[in-house]
Amino acid sequence: MKKIAILLFVVIPGMVFSQTKPSLSKAEAALRAGKIDEAKTIIDATVGSHEFMVDKKGQPSKNAAKAWYLKGVIYASMDTVPRGGNVKVGMTKGMAVDAFGEPKSKNNTTNASGTSEQWVYAGAFLYFEKDSLKTYQESGDAFKNRNLMNTSYKSLEANPFSIAKEAFDKAKEIDNGKSLFLINDKNGLPMLYSNVNAYFAQSYFSQAINAYSNLRDFKKAFKLTEETLYFIPEDTAVVLNAGIYFGPSAEEYQKSIAFINQYFAKGGKSVDAYGTLFSIYRDRLKDNETALKVVHEAMVKHPTNSDFPKYELDLYVKMNRLPEAKIATEKQVIANPNDKEPKYFLGVINMELKDIEEAKKWYNEAIKQDPKYFEPRIGLAELIFEDAKKIKSQMNQLGISKEDTKKKLDLDKIYVEKLKVSMPYWTECEKLSPDDAKVLDVLLGIYTDLDMQPEIAKIAKRMKALGLLD
Repeated sequence: MKKIAILLFVVIPGMVFSQTKPSLSKAEAALRAGKIDEAKTIIDATVGSHEFMVDKKGQPSKNAAKAWYLKGVIYASMDTVPRGGNVKVGMTKGMAVDAFGEPKSKNNTTNASGTSEQWVYAGAFLYFEKDSLKTYQESGDAFKNRNLMNTSYKSLEANPFSIAKEAFDKAKEIDNGKSLFLINDKNGLPMLYSNVNAYFAQSYFSQAINAYSNLRDFKKAFKLTEETLYFIPEDTAVVLNAGIYFGPSAEEYQKSIAFINQYFAKGGKSVDAYGTLFSIYRDRLKDNETALKVVHEAMVKHPTNSDFPKYELDLYVKMNRLPEAKIATEKQVIANPNDKEPKYFLGVINMELKDIEEAKKWYNEAIKQDPKYFEPRIGLAELIFEDAKKIKSQMNQLGISKEDTKKKLDLDKIYVEKLKVSMPYWTECEKLSPDDAKVLDVLLGIYTDLDMQPEIAKIAKRMKALGLLD
């Protein structure tokens, strides 16, 4: 959003005007002088005057559109002054901005005790260390006067924006696009609609950023962002921020979706927008089918992005659509032959599909590419160890008869050989992750069944140190 350097109104204390006769010129003058309370009183009387607003034919008068527009400006101005508040040691920077507005300048000072930041206001100074106010100085009652003024303006109307919006809409309806401007600045120069809109958009969005980043009030930040977009609905940067940051943080998921789709409709192509939209459907709304459609569209729009195929795979696995997951991952291997992860995932998928030899193949391919890649190593170790577990299960099912005892002895020989085959796979895992609970537990079992006493003692000692063994 383009930042506008035009200063429409300088807010200074003013007395409430005692008369309430209709007058656009007096309402404008009061507004330019920063006397928002006085301007409100006059514009309310003006817009409320049937004689002023309606001509003899019962149609809107020639000044009706300007009156409504000026009312919108006055109420929006009321809404965008800092809310006021007492200065307090310990308040955060966000709280200071919320209460007193942005400072005129900021200065950093570094000494033996650290770095402090000075915020300069008219007649007052705030001194922060990190994000906490440590002390302040003021000339007279600078903060007190600012607080009283801003608090009084904020108390004039509970929801100024809704009234401002209604007034702006009525002005547009009456003017019907005939004018480029309806009010002038303090120098008498025309204030174009676009300039006024940009000014208020900047004012609302600055408050939104402060509420989001400093106050961590996400609901307030999202509301202010929506109000910003009333003035600049075509600004794709703000629409994008509303969809991927402000909306989700405020748990406004349906509105976030609407903003992201609006962003796409305006030609937006952000990778983050697709990522957030996918996350909302998958994680928040638990709508995997729609999430899958989103990621497929994202893959078409961003064919070189390496994350979206992983999101697709994640969904196929979650939805138990493993054959499709296998096909999708095989495409990833072809498209990214130097990426080890798809090869590992193919090992996992084939294991789930009970194609053990294919699973072993792809685990080995991943390990070949990166010998220190732990996940395929333990996956392969588990597959190899499965052979020993099956023999052990058969042994446990046998009884104590002479025939069963002979079978058990024969199976035990096979079991020992299977353990010896499996053991090196697990020791490789141990080298990569020496404190992994599963690796240690399996190795303890193998060493015990092979009666390898020194190894048993070593593993048991480490497991006790890790709290894995009593």
